[in-house]
Parts: sequence; C-alpha cells; structure tokens
Amino acid sequence: MKSIFTSLVILVLLLTSVFASLSVVVSIPPLGYATQYIGGKSVNVDILVKAGDNPHNYSLSPQQVMKISKMTAFIDLGLTEDEWIAQRVKAISPNIKVFNSTNGMSHLLIGTNGSYNPHVWLDVKLYELMCINIYDDLVKLDPGDREKFSYNLGNLLIKLNDLDDKIREELKPFHGKPFVAQHPAWVYFARAYDLGKEYSLMNDSGQTVGPREYQKIVESMKRYKIGSIIGDPVTPVKIAYSLSKDTDAEIVEINPIYTTDYFKLMTTVSEKFVEAFR
Repeated sequence: MKSIFTSLVILVLLLTSVFASLSVVVSIPPLGYATQYIGGKSVNVDILVKAGDNPHNYSLSPQQVMKISKMTAFIDLGLTEDEWIAQRVKAISPNIKVFNSTNGMSHLLIGTNGSYNPHVWLDVKLYELMCINIYDDLVKLDPGDREKFSYNLGNLLIKLNDLDDKIREELKPFHGKPFVAQHPAWVYFARAYDLGKEYSLMNDSGQTVGPREYQKIVESMKRYKIGSIIGDPVTPVKIAYSLSKDTDAEIVEINPIYTTDYFKLMTTVSEKFVEAFR
C-alpha cells in the first residue's frame, strides 16, 4: 500500500512538472539552444527550422501547426527575414506572445531597416545580447523562476565569453584576409573577428551575381591568393562549382545552422574558416 502511495505521489509530481513548464516555440536552432539553456527544466522548447534545414524555403508541417496552437510564446529574430513566420504563428494562435530576440540591437545590425542581414548569431557577442533578451522574455512569462533563469544566463554568458576568446585567438593570424562565400551569411562573423571583405556569389535576395561581378571575384581571388570558397551543403549552387573550376579553388562547406548545439556550431565555423584560409 505504501509503495502504491509513493508511486502515486511521484506520478503527480511528474505530471505537475510537465504541465508547469512553459511551452515556447522558436524559429531557428540558435534561439532554441539559448531558450532551453536559460529556461532549463522550466521550459519546453520546440524549434520550427530543424538543424540542417534550409531556412529560406521551409514551410510549417501539420504537426508544427498543432504544436504552435498549444504554445505559450514564440521567439524569433524579429527581422524581415522571418517576419512571415511570426505572422503565420499569430494566425495559428492569436493569443500567443511573440518576442523579438534582437530587440534594441538595430544599431548593431548590418544592412538597413527592413533588410538587415539575418545571420546575427554568428557574432558571439551579439548572440550574448540575444540571450539576455531571451532571459528577459522568459522572466516576463514566468517571474517566479527569475532566480533560476538568472543563474543559467550567467553560466551561459561565461561560457560564451570563453568561446569568443577562443575563436578570436584562432582567427588572429587571418586578420584582414578577404574570402569568397556562396552567399552573404558571414558578414557578422567577418566583422566580429576582423576578417577581410566577403566576396559573395549571391546577393541578399538570393540571386547569383552577373558575369561582370563574377569576373571581378575571379580577379580578386587571384590578387589576394584566395584558394577556397565558403559553400553551403544545404543550398549548393552551380556558380560555386563554376568558380571552383575556373580558379582551382576548394569548396569548404559550412552550414550556419547545421546543429542545435551553439558551441559546436561556432567551433566548427571557426575551424572551417581556418581550413579555408590555409
């Protein structure tokens, strides 16, 4: 009898823990990592764009629509790039709370209002600011867990500072070195770690460069002895392979959201850039 009572108590506690959790949906893996780390066991996080997916052409699945209808809040980049996602989420769940992880950061973003480059998380220091915003959002949703969220945030910021120092040290020998990339995903990374100009084979709208611009990139690669092209395994394009053939350059593939683990992601990005520069 005693064992049955004990089992019932444990079951009630487990159920209470499950139903007490905040249910938060986020747009991309880096936001999912930060939200889960800061929220800990108090937050149940679901990520719309899975690690390795192409964020530029995905659509919500029926299962995701069902999950969104039951979520408490939605966290996204708050930029034009994923504005349609927030609109869709609000249409599915009109009462859901929508939070902007880049709130107050417009003066630090690259581009112009309405067309900011969305790859903000590739600058670890900007990602730290996003984490602080996410902490503020979680406190608004659950003030009672402020102390827990604060402890988790502090721990995360210490680790992120160490990560930033590590990447900075690894890329120090390549300060000012220009590079060629398939599309302009790396401008924040380049600015953060003092790299040179990014020559992109695609513009912000996803269109490939014309013949004249292509020839300028070929000439720049010869002038600056650029022997690699930063490619994307999720969205490979013919122009990258053409450039590789025309210049004998190697394609080094990096997906900026290939894993949910932010530390693993940024460590890999840094290692791949070192590989490309060598």
